[in-house]
Amino acid sequence: MRAYKADKLNILQVAGLVTVGTIACYVPLLVTAVWAVIFIITLAALVSDRQDWIWYCIAASPIIEVWARMVKGAVVPDEIGKYYLLFAIASILIYHIKSASNKPLYKAGILIIVLLLPSLVVNLADFSFDQWAFNILPTLELGFLLMLAARERWDIERFAKTLQMGLAPIVFVVMYLILKTPAISNVNFMLGANFKAAGGGSNQVATVLGLGILYTMLLLLLKRPVVARWACYLLIAFLFFRSFLTFSRGGVFTAVASVYVAIGFAMIVNRKTFIRYSTIMIVFAALGVFVFNKVDELTGHKLTQRYSGETIATISGEQEKTWNKVTSGRTTLINADWNIFKEYFLFGVGPGGAKDLRTSYGAPPDSAAHTEVTRLMSEHGIGGLLAAVVLLLFPIYWLRKQRYRLWMGISAALFCMALLTSMHSAMRTNTTIVCYVLASIPVYIRRTNGS
Repeated sequence: MRAYKADKLNILQVAGLVTVGTIACYVPLLVTAVWAVIFIITLAALVSDRQDWIWYCIAASPIIEVWARMVKGAVVPDEIGKYYLLFAIASILIYHIKSASNKPLYKAGILIIVLLLPSLVVNLADFSFDQWAFNILPTLELGFLLMLAARERWDIERFAKTLQMGLAPIVFVVMYLILKTPAISNVNFMLGANFKAAGGGSNQVATVLGLGILYTMLLLLLKRPVVARWACYLLIAFLFFRSFLTFSRGGVFTAVASVYVAIGFAMIVNRKTFIRYSTIMIVFAALGVFVFNKVDELTGHKLTQRYSGETIATISGEQEKTWNKVTSGRTTLINADWNIFKEYFLFGVGPGGAKDLRTSYGAPPDSAAHTEVTRLMSEHGIGGLLAAVVLLLFPIYWLRKQRYRLWMGISAALFCMALLTSMHSAMRTNTTIVCYVLASIPVYIRRTNGS
């Protein structure tokens, strides 16, 4: 068995990441080159018998995917991350066939795929490749990767190394935000998501910034930080800062909730672990509150109004502050999906079929899904509902099998990140897929007093 060591990134590696991120801001073709390297590494992994390389690329794909969307002029499809996962799944499958692996597969992954199959033929007359890639492809990929994850056998070093490789591309996003977004003084902050400060789709950017916060904190909890501890906390502070500036709340809420889930599980072992993790929790909370207050001041206290669900219309008294206003219209989308499900409960309206129908049920025109559970229900009927139940119940089954509190916390945090992201951003990024599958990897960890 190959030995792994989750060493910190050295100064040359960090400098290399900064250089690539900087040049890509002015030479967008470099983004294409980075994706080409990802595909080449995955292919080389089959030849070199290095399946770990494939998982490194999978872990990094959510951040690289959003970075590619941020960089204007990058010659890659918007859904390149989904296409890459198809290639990665095929590569892992070939690897297992070559190694004649006979380990069992997760039945949950098989169930998800089987339950969605009947509805795939519903909307074939109006087949749209883009809608399939945007809607059903990520869910099927999650099912396939979950199946294959059962055959993995990692140690803690390999898992931490995978998280480190998944976190490394956050440097690309950081450099783009520093160099290509307007100065704060030139941004007109309103009471909605801020695309200029985000450098692109605010929800997606906030999601991967939150993912960066979670990856960094999990590595700190595992005592295998990607860089020096003080630098990790500086990185978290910066990611908080830029996340708050996007005015997109889902990514921040999801990251914070996931971190607290990890710490909450880990701290309940003995007095020593309770004190240690309580200290980490306090430092993390203080850092977040401090940055929030600074951003709130910079934005004329509009950040506080945004997080309390206010809009210009509710402040002026023209409209009442409702739950739909607080959730930026997601309640309307959920209600539309629910009504579609009730009318087409057997097989749904097929992949992507709900987009045009939502308007008839009260949603704004051309509304894309924001909540994966209700999308599954409206587009896949009863099968989609059951697939959603499997997605929600598998983490409970998996966590009950874990023996050590620290690892329960790590897995629970990744599941939390995956599911909460799917509740506010559906599966627009690879974040849900990657976090859910990483949470499901069988990892062997030696027991310590703090486990």
